[in-house]
Amino acid sequence: MQQKNIFLVFLLVSGCAASPPDKGLLGAYQLTDGRIVSISRSSGDSLRYRLFKSGATGRLYKDTDKVFVSGKGFSNREPVNLTVTFDTSQQGLTQSLQWITTGETPLSARRIGKERTVWFESDGAKLHGRLQLPDSPPPFPAVVLVHGSGDSPGTEWYFDSDFFVANGIAALTYDKRGSGRSEGSFTFDYEQLARDAIAAANSIVNDVEVDPGRVGLSGYSQGAWVAPLAASKSDVIQFVIVNFGMIESPAEEARMEMRQLLIDADVSAEELRDADALIRAAIELVAHEFKSDWKTFERLKQQHENAAWTKYLDDTPIGIMLKFPKFLVRLLGPSQLPEGLNWYYDSVDVLSKSDKPMAWLLGEKDISAPNAQTINKLKAYAEAGKPYTLYVFPDADHSMLLFDVQKGKRIYTSYAPGYFQAEVDAVWQIVNQLE
Repeated sequence: MQQKNIFLVFLLVSGCAASPPDKGLLGAYQLTDGRIVSISRSSGDSLRYRLFKSGATGRLYKDTDKVFVSGKGFSNREPVNLTVTFDTSQQGLTQSLQWITTGETPLSARRIGKERTVWFESDGAKLHGRLQLPDSPPPFPAVVLVHGSGDSPGTEWYFDSDFFVANGIAALTYDKRGSGRSEGSFTFDYEQLARDAIAAANSIVNDVEVDPGRVGLSGYSQGAWVAPLAASKSDVIQFVIVNFGMIESPAEEARMEMRQLLIDADVSAEELRDADALIRAAIELVAHEFKSDWKTFERLKQQHENAAWTKYLDDTPIGIMLKFPKFLVRLLGPSQLPEGLNWYYDSVDVLSKSDKPMAWLLGEKDISAPNAQTINKLKAYAEAGKPYTLYVFPDADHSMLLFDVQKGKRIYTSYAPGYFQAEVDAVWQIVNQLE
């Protein structure tokens, strides 16, 4: 979600960040029992593993430069039940590892595919990419991964490319402008981000190992707005995969997310109506950069700031706007707005006009990008003959994560089983029709 960090009223100072792990460890590996595992960055000096078919995942904590350990659960270290030791290296890339799970037969794994660094230019900025290529004979269909709203380097954090390359599909990840090793200013401007995605696709379309007639985009979260937009402006991009995104605007996303918090808290219908009016007024205020629309928000704030239901919005931007006086919000708010974001952009016009094949993979319990309206619209597009395919994972939240609920909070456990396979299958289903 994009609006959660709109207002940063307090400066949080942390200690020195741990050194990130060796980039040569990252990639796809195949275990001797046949399972495919992705190793990617996690916070600090840790890694994260993800298993292709089951969706099982865990955080790998650094023991030494080549040895990482993990406990059961999404991010536990203790008690340790998995030790991963990275072995041989070639041209900076680790080629094998040892996978030892407590009480099970030790396994080894070999790296899948090869990779090389790609640099390309977009609107005067030099962007850094990582092209992963399968082990099978070329040419390959190819997918360019289009980021979510965060500023983490895509070349290190985006893992879906591992599963593509393990299944015969070339994949390009890149650091969005202003992040990682890429130049330029970080932005939420979808037009700019779409031009960057087009430049990324153009950078590989003439690669001798890439099939130029089967190049597409796979967008994640924010990328659900950017990827279809980019495809609408490019003849190189032949198809689009969308993951846990929306058709509706960022403003509507923010509204629906905060409404869902209240619905989950079982507020009354009358309270929900009152809250919705306040939410709409706050979003209007934010979308206009705090320069106008104060009158309605101030009136509703005064009317409802002591209402019991406001506590459910405490951790949202509106909760902060309710707690702090107008002068402070006006002073600090503008500097925290997402740079370049069009709060009212939606994909309706693009999707209505496009005839390029698309596959949308959505989690039905997504509370960061509530998608009930999106699902209904996609079904209507498909019924009208648009080449759009919809995959819905009924128990998945944003990022296709499963969860348990503990004390009213979602505790993530794994990825939805079959999601990674469905993403790969969606690409193959489309590209086989393009042949």
